[in-house]
Amino acid sequence: MQFSLILGVVALIFVVATVLVIAEDRRSARRAAQRRQARLADLGEVDSLAARKLKLDR
Repeated sequence: MQFSLILGVVALIFVVATVLVIAEDRRSARRAAQRRQARLADLGEVDSLAARKLKLDR
């Protein structure tokens, strides 16, 4: 009984930690993309990666 309770709490902590790490990673990637776009805009350059994000109407 106690072992399964402890195991459940440890599993819950692991899941919460995983969710937090994934959320922080996504937030960090979003910030890096915004910084990159800002640097390119300051230089007057076009984002070369933006073409991949466009969807063509066919």
